[in-house]
This record gives sequence, C-alpha cells and structure tokens, in this order.
Amino acid sequence: MSSETTFRRRITPTERLYFATRELAPPFLMQLAVHGQGTLDPADLQRAVDVASAANPGSRLVRDGAEWVDTGVAATVRVVAGHSLTYPGLENDPVLNSPIGPTPDRTCEVLLLTADPVTIVFRVFHGVMDGMGVRMWVDDVFRALRGVEPFGAPDPVADAELVARIGAPGKPSVLLPIYPSAAGRGAQDPGESPWLLRHRTVAATGRGIVARVAAVLADAAQAKSRFMIPVDLRRHDPALRSTANLALPLFLDVTPGDTWESVNDQLRAGLKENRELNQMDNGGLTAFPPAVVRAVLRAGNWVGARLGRNLVSATVSHLGVFDLTEMAVPGFTPVSIRVLPQHSGMMPLLFGIVESAGRLEITVSCRNGAGVEPRLEALLDRLVSTLERELAASAAR
Repeated sequence: MSSETTFRRRITPTERLYFATRELAPPFLMQLAVHGQGTLDPADLQRAVDVASAANPGSRLVRDGAEWVDTGVAATVRVVAGHSLTYPGLENDPVLNSPIGPTPDRTCEVLLLTADPVTIVFRVFHGVMDGMGVRMWVDDVFRALRGVEPFGAPDPVADAELVARIGAPGKPSVLLPIYPSAAGRGAQDPGESPWLLRHRTVAATGRGIVARVAAVLADAAQAKSRFMIPVDLRRHDPALRSTANLALPLFLDVTPGDTWESVNDQLRAGLKENRELNQMDNGGLTAFPPAVVRAVLRAGNWVGARLGRNLVSATVSHLGVFDLTEMAVPGFTPVSIRVLPQHSGMMPLLFGIVESAGRLEITVSCRNGAGVEPRLEALLDRLVSTLERELAASAAR
C-alpha cells in the first residue's frame, strides 16, 4: 500500500457496527445479481471492473486502523464454472455464502457464474458501501463494458461527515424491542440455517411500492409494526459523488388496515422534514467495545426469535429502476437484476427491491426459526398477489 494513496476516509460509527454484524452473520455482503443471456469473456469483465473501480475508489478499500484506504487494486473477477444461483433456497447457495476474496481484507468481489443463465454477482461488504453506492459502481462497470466513460464517484465522504455538515433537525427515534415480524417467531435450531433468503417476481410496477409493501406486512402481522426505510443522503447534496455508506433510516409506524396511501403520506412527510438525519448513531451502540456490541446483537436476535419482539418489523429498501436495454453489451443481454440483501441477526426481515422491464424483483432475508419458512413463503405469496392486484387496478384507472 503506497503512502501516496490519496483516497482515504474515516470509518464511521455505522460502519464500525457492521464489523460486529459481519462476525455474527457472515459474510454480511450486499450482493447484486445480474442474470443474462449469452456469454461474457472474464478478461473483458475484469478490464471493465478495473476501469470502473479506478473511477470509484470506494470499491478498492481495505481497513487501515480507523480509516478505509484505497489499495489501488480493483475487485477480482472470480469465475465459478458450471454454477447458477440456488433458487428457491438461496440461503443454501455455497457461492453466495462463501467469503469474499481473494484475501480476507478485501471488501468487494465480482463473480461470473457460467451456467444457464449466465450471471454476474457483485459482492460488497456493507462496511464500505450502501445500496446506492453499490449501484453507482455496478452502473459504471456496465458503462465500461460498453466502452462508455464511467461517471465515477471520487468523493471520500460518508454519512457522519455529511450529517455533521448538514445538521440534524430533531432527536433520534426511540428504539424499543416491541415490534412483531410478519413471518412470526420461532426458536432457532443450531443445525439449520439461521437465515432464509427467498425471491419473488411481481409482474407489475407502479407508484408507492415501499408504502404498499409496508402496508401488506403490517396487515399480515395483525399488529402495529415499525418499518425501517433507508434514505439516500445524497439527496441533500446532489453534487456529491460517493459510494460510501450514505443511507440513514426513516421509521414508519403502520397499523393493520392502514392504506398504502396513508403510509406513503407518512413517508413523504418524514422526507420533507429530513427526519432520517436524526438517526446518526442512534442508540450510541458503537461507543461500546466490540465484545459488548456482539453480545447486544446476539441478545437482540434471541429476543426477536424466541419472543417476537424486535426493534423494527422489517427493513424495506428500494434501489430504483434499472434499464436492462442500456446494460446490454455485445454477446450478453441482461434479462433480470436482483439485489440480494445481507443477513442481520437484529433484523427479522430485510427486503431488497429493484424494478426492471416492467417488473419488481423482490428478495428478502428472513431470520429463520421453527415454523418460519412456511409462514415466509405464504407471506411472499400474499405480497405478490396483493401488489399485482393493486398495481393492475391502478394502471387501469
């Protein structure tokens, strides 16, 4: 590592928390899968990753004490011959569960799965990027594959610095472990996977997707529920180009029977009042030693699994619309794109949503436990049928 490296930034409280989470829920990666038709030359993909990563140095970081520092070395493209993702039980996929490579200190990796459908999987430790940061890097990889100049994200700015500059308008939300999960609770079996990772495609799209999902989940839980909605802080500085963690939560409290319109009004009001800025290091957990943080996370997982009491009922994250036609390159045409959310012991449900080709691709990480799997499958079926019915009715008006 050269002493002349110019890109470095402080590790923020949010990111320090993710180190502890990675120990409890390895590999704690955000993974974005692009399924396509055709073939890709691994060398061409590696060159594109090299070009895009030079423009997005936040994809080349390793830890150096209290800082992230750019190694100057792009993520490695790893070819996994003859493999395709293990649907429907993605939690059992050996590749998705494998450590990032080629060395333990690396934070980003790209997989090329050669079985049908050919799939590119972008893997990122959440400690260096948020979901929109991943998207910025991925978009630039596909620009480079097409021979287009990457947009780039050269700014070494993360959430703590931006919030300190903007200021917070109020106080943090009070976090109490009182909220249910729509997938229910159940004691965890040490012989089973602690988490489930399942996917659904919704053959429709439209307005208010996050609010609609929250309304369905609260109705299914038949109890007041709280939802964590990650908000992209880049909205406060449109000139900022950074792949770092720049998302803070907006909390929505939803009662069974609330319409999606009322949930959406609550979401819009929170955004207008900039309430997400109040949540920087909410609870101050990162001030404690790592062993204490890990103990708190383990306890939170046990209370959620056994008693059904959670700080939030679910996280619902929407990464926006992808134009698959613009991502096509000679010899390879993307047909779907899916965000595969990381597992987290403190979170009973974490939904990752993207839109492409007039469809919603919804993937959920769910805390596993006795009886949870069939309830999760029924919940996802209900979510899909409700969304398709509502969105079709809305389009017909």
